[in-house]
Amino acid sequence: MKYVVLLCDGMSDHKIEQLGNKTILEYANVDNFNKLAKEGICGLIHTTPKGWYPGSDICNLSIFGYNPKEVYTGRSPIEAASIGIQLNEKDYAFRCNLVSLDKNYETMEDFSAYHIDNDTAKQAISYLNDNLKEYGVEFYSGVGYRNIMVVRNKEFDVKTTPPHDIMGKKIDRYLPVGENSQFLVELIKKSWGLLSDKFGKANSIWLWGEGKKPTLTPFHEKFGLNGAVIAAVDLVRGIGKLANMKIIDVPGATGFIDTNFKGKAKYAVEALKEVDYVYIHVEAPDEAGHMGSIEEKVKAVENINNLMLPVIIEGLREYKEYRLLIAPDHPTPVKLRTHVAEPVPAIIWGSDIEPDKNTFYNEFINPSFVFNDGYKIADFFIRRYK
Repeated sequence: MKYVVLLCDGMSDHKIEQLGNKTILEYANVDNFNKLAKEGICGLIHTTPKGWYPGSDICNLSIFGYNPKEVYTGRSPIEAASIGIQLNEKDYAFRCNLVSLDKNYETMEDFSAYHIDNDTAKQAISYLNDNLKEYGVEFYSGVGYRNIMVVRNKEFDVKTTPPHDIMGKKIDRYLPVGENSQFLVELIKKSWGLLSDKFGKANSIWLWGEGKKPTLTPFHEKFGLNGAVIAAVDLVRGIGKLANMKIIDVPGATGFIDTNFKGKAKYAVEALKEVDYVYIHVEAPDEAGHMGSIEEKVKAVENINNLMLPVIIEGLREYKEYRLLIAPDHPTPVKLRTHVAEPVPAIIWGSDIEPDKNTFYNEFINPSFVFNDGYKIADFFIRRYK
């Protein structure tokens, strides 16, 4: 049996007045999604444990099949693993976004420094390392605005806020609070004078997603499958590394709307010659949701439908036995511009799947399965479905 998971980050949405009171999935051209829904079974997955924030870290761990309540220690240590940062038990990692604040450093204008390019971001991170040595912190480059800061041998008990949750808001209410939070606030404010206008529109750092080194049971031990991960973002690549899965690099994969959609699908199909399970992560719908762009989110969904699904379907059909799971990790409604802890619609399609009565794929499917503990979907998809 060959397995593919197509994780469409933030794809589900709410009804949008400008689209005739339809969601993105109802409005966009999703004929291939609908075809798979008609030939497969559809259901709902609660990817966020009750009372938890619906972060992509939590939600992707669930779809991979790991219970966040048992393994989650924070977002940044997962991303640190992707970059290859070695953490000791007493070390803390923080996500270090390069962001754009207004000219008075009071309001969060853009959580991604208007999608700063990789080269400029690396220069900014190098500059921070050179000029903040006195604080004993280490900065590591990730992808674009997504970077990591490590603090060695220092304890924190802080509350931080994702910058994509406070777009257009005053930052003073959302700066870190708690034990040793002032250390983080000082670093953020120190970055204002250092970055200024030297590196495009990045004029500040934002620290959040703190945590210590996690431990995951290797994926092949947990499910008896050799697996691979295709993703442009360090968060998902980090989960793959922690689970001892193969990480596949795809040329032109950016984690944005300009990513190499077709290339990701082609590399996934090729990987199935060597592994049994491939997890494909597509960030573009989530980024469009955070931007509040209806047009970009429609485009992202249609690119998945038109450029990725035909390649994946054709590739899987080369094998006698195969299954495909399609789902978002969480909704990112364009009106809200942030994640919400709501169930996501899913499709399971494959050689041994008996279709249910669904004929379309969107947020209003008639569910044949519902998982309130989202991490249980992996076991159902891989082992238990009959």
